[in-house]
Amino acid sequence: MSVSLSPKLFNPADSAPALGDRLAPAPRGRASWSGLLRLSLVAVPIKAYPATTTSQETHCHQLHADCGQRIRYEKHCPQHGKVEAGAIVSGYPYAPDQYLVLDDDQLDQLRPARDRALCLERFLDPDQLDPTLFSGRSLHLLPDGLPAQHPYAVLRQALQERHKWAIGRVVLSGQRRLVLVRPIGCLLTLHVLHYPAQVRSHTAWEAELRGGTLNAAEQDLAGKLIDASTQSIDWSAYRDDRAEQLAALVEATLQGRSLTPVVEAKAPVLPLLEALQQSVATALRDQAPADAVAPRGRPRKKPRREP
Repeated sequence: MSVSLSPKLFNPADSAPALGDRLAPAPRGRASWSGLLRLSLVAVPIKAYPATTTSQETHCHQLHADCGQRIRYEKHCPQHGKVEAGAIVSGYPYAPDQYLVLDDDQLDQLRPARDRALCLERFLDPDQLDPTLFSGRSLHLLPDGLPAQHPYAVLRQALQERHKWAIGRVVLSGQRRLVLVRPIGCLLTLHVLHYPAQVRSHTAWEAELRGGTLNAAEQDLAGKLIDASTQSIDWSAYRDDRAEQLAALVEATLQGRSLTPVVEAKAPVLPLLEALQQSVATALRDQAPADAVAPRGRPRKKPRREP
């Protein structure tokens, strides 16, 4: 039995905002953290604001195919069935199928003190940090109040001039986090890091790679391909269009149409040297140096011949 959707219940415009709206600066909103930025005896009052926006993802819900009702998930005990939230406790597995029940007061002893300070402990060069450590959460740090703007600017300028980033620790969401602070323009930005022990070592994978002599011609062409493809990046061209695609699919289905799938041309499988040669030629052909392009509407002047 199929479940029908009424067009009145779905508005593609709500799920797929215009590109201009997505690229417009988001409102600052409320600070998600406030406290002191500490460096030795220097303390700067700051507020932290999320550096990224929550994406308005359009997704499908799981429905019962017979009646169209949404599927619900309940707390369930294999022996007693449905369990209310008040009857659930925390248990630590100290042996197979053996649990030690811990109450909230005991667990509260493990939570760090509500320290309202972000302490910078060490400084490093940017190329010393493995990007694998980034956990994906970033916050913009702003001075809290007019008196904080001057020391904030002094610290930010010092980091910029020395091309340094700072490692520190701070309590966020009730947990002590390892963080990185770096200057971006006129701001300081905080990135939450994984602890090093959480990052898997790449040594085991490296051991599986076979050594061997690299072909000089292939190396030269690979370098030329990178050089030819190196240019400024238009970041506005990189966006998540999944919501738009899903909205278009739903709209077409409601109208009784079907979308024509995009079929990507299969790239030919070539020997490495030939693939590099063709790739370099294509990259060089696609380049359009400014000095080689004549202004529109003005014909290029022919070089004057010497008598």
